[in-house]
Amino acid sequence: MSKKPLILVTNDDGINSPGLAAAVRGAMRVGDIVIAAPNKQQTAMGRAYPMRDDLGVIDVVRIDVGIGAKVEAFAVHGSPGYAAAYGIAEIAPKIKGRKPDITVSGVNAGANCGSSITSSGTVGAALESVDLKVPALAVSQEILDYDARWPDFPALDFHSAELATEYWLRYILEKGMPKEADILNVNVPEAEVGPEDYIFTFLETHPYYKAQPVPQRDWGKPYRIRFDSEFGDKDAQEGSDIHTLHFKRKTSVTPLTIDMTKR
Repeated sequence: MSKKPLILVTNDDGINSPGLAAAVRGAMRVGDIVIAAPNKQQTAMGRAYPMRDDLGVIDVVRIDVGIGAKVEAFAVHGSPGYAAAYGIAEIAPKIKGRKPDITVSGVNAGANCGSSITSSGTVGAALESVDLKVPALAVSQEILDYDARWPDFPALDFHSAELATEYWLRYILEKGMPKEADILNVNVPEAEVGPEDYIFTFLETHPYYKAQPVPQRDWGKPYRIRFDSEFGDKDAQEGSDIHTLHFKRKTSVTPLTIDMTKR
């Protein structure tokens, strides 16, 4: 059996997302991997456990992650939380003979900062991992002009996030989590930055994605509320994840805990 750390790679953007491929490339330079991700886009699902007629179906697929040969992956019919759960409780033990040592969820297309993280499927999968006693790294890539570029996000480069994935996986495996932390939530600027160009931050107390006013409309027809992530100087505190990412243009690294108790 390999002595390398076993890394579960999951996400919420789906098994074929370029962000997942970036996370896989970063993780492969650190240890052995098993890939278990939703079979289709599941963004903003949080840690939901939706009941579906196809829940629990797992497709064995081969995906292109940009290394010259396709790699085996497992497309889970379910939410990001379910993908992490099946990956840890079933897929990794069956395929690798053991539970993962760590989970990386991402790389998400779009930042996960502030109180918006409670709806994040990326962070949701990380929370599920922690609940199954596997520490987790959540990695997200900022997208400027998010709503205008939705859903294909042209010209988005995951190179910095790929390097950050490798860096923080090594950090956690070698040094452990910061005291009392269960998850490192890493948000990388869209501009090119090195993996060492980071600041440890705290979670901002308002959402990163702010809902915009809804115009007069026909309630009988579908409508998607628009969000923006534009901030003024007074919208983010010095040292917060949003301030570090949006104003300082550095990678934000926020230690999170599954214990939400206010003491």
